[in-house]
Amino acid sequence: MSLEVVNNFSTADPQVSNQFFQQYYLGIMQDVFFVLTDTDHKSGFKLQSMVLARLFQLVQTGAIGVPLFDPSTVPDPNMSNSLFLQEYTATLLKNAFPHLQPYAQSFVSPFGGVLTISLHRIQVTTFVRNLAEYHSDINKFKLSLRDFLVQLKEFAGDNTELYLEEKETEAQMKAQEEREAAMKIPGMLKPSQIQDHDEEL
Repeated sequence: MSLEVVNNFSTADPQVSNQFFQQYYLGIMQDVFFVLTDTDHKSGFKLQSMVLARLFQLVQTGAIGVPLFDPSTVPDPNMSNSLFLQEYTATLLKNAFPHLQPYAQSFVSPFGGVLTISLHRIQVTTFVRNLAEYHSDINKFKLSLRDFLVQLKEFAGDNTELYLEEKETEAQMKAQEEREAAMKIPGMLKPSQIQDHDEEL
């Protein structure tokens, strides 16, 4: 239903659409992330990821013509909705998961000296950048989202529900292959299993 609401407003009159997204976009985004990262809602992963991808797509393609932020509170005059959304999402995730304590790792720089970086910050930043980049490729988007969810301690354990869609597709393909193989051998299918179009072959 959320996806339908977002899609309907995205094709509405620009004045109505912009007003809706300026008022509700960040709230919807926050709620989708809340449900998506709740382990009790793993079964809704497919639809949740579609809503999230659509929200990112609207911003990345410039479909929302008004700022999603209050320009008077943002010091950067070059702030765009795309940049704001990435910063907002990264901050949202860092605040929502305080158990992801930043840990630093030091590397010896090839130019001399030691380089220390915060790996968890890079992980979140990379994840958010991937969401922005893969908004129009739902498979890559879901893969990036799924990888991040699995990395969270909240999702430790059984993650089979995150892969439910792929398992169902694989089972359907396997059943179809087995049926096609059985059709090649006379008598392998029961008369009740033979469909009208099978008899024409």
